[in-house]
Amino acid sequence: MRVRPGSYHPEVQQMESANSTDFLTATSVVRRAGTPGTFDSHLPPVWDTGEGIDGGILLAVAARATAAATAVRAERFFPSSVSASFLTASRPGPVRVRTDVIQRGSRFTTSQVSLTQRAEDDREIERMRALVSHGTLASQASADTPLPPVITPPSACVSRDDAPGGRAEHLGHLAGVDIRLTPECAGWAFGAPSRTGHFDGWFRLANGREPDPLALLVAVRALPPISFAFGRVGWLPTVQLTAHIRGYPAPGWLQVRTSTKALRGDHVIEDAEVWDSAGELVLQSRQFAAPV
Repeated sequence: MRVRPGSYHPEVQQMESANSTDFLTATSVVRRAGTPGTFDSHLPPVWDTGEGIDGGILLAVAARATAAATAVRAERFFPSSVSASFLTASRPGPVRVRTDVIQRGSRFTTSQVSLTQRAEDDREIERMRALVSHGTLASQASADTPLPPVITPPSACVSRDDAPGGRAEHLGHLAGVDIRLTPECAGWAFGAPSRTGHFDGWFRLANGREPDPLALLVAVRALPPISFAFGRVGWLPTVQLTAHIRGYPAPGWLQVRTSTKALRGDHVIEDAEVWDSAGELVLQSRQFAAPV
């Protein structure tokens, strides 16, 4: 794990703009006075997928709030494991974040976190509940980990601007990220799905900020749903997602592969692997998605 002190900031920050494409601003949290473990945040509309705020942003908000609640040090800790259930679709606007420290250990601190929003009738609706474990990892490079597949470089891949009309919103729909799919995996956007059961592509933050552990939580969900590879284009909401961060990413593009063993009509189980620019496997995840 390559730790760069000061480049990962989980602590409380002020919310500067309600419509920011900046990743740190979009995931910032403000401690609520007089209510221990409770924070306020704001979900900017520019991170809306059209069916709800991107789940990766919610994961990052949860990770920042639990880090702030447990006072973990940035140079030693980061969210090593996140397991989240997405209960209802999040909307742009204010969100309440409640944290509860479950266990403090010598290597890991685990918290439960809940994100809620107010409905028009003032009912409080829970959007996501998660367990987040912040921990330390060994500083040495990992051994015998899979190398990333050799794929087309980002400059020759398909970006949002390359997608035909009507499909652009499904490719790189978030203003804050830059997503590139290999030509072989982008056939669904042109009416020729690959049906290979996997997507290969690249990810980076649109403002040029180098990746950190929180950005990995967005990268894991940034590529289109794997059902698109079979020609089934449409919203497929995530029900549950578990992500394991293996190390601190090196600067540069992140390489992402998503895959599934089988596609069913009523659900899909999608795996993801993320490598950094040095070829290190820095994240693995599995999510369950199904129409609701």
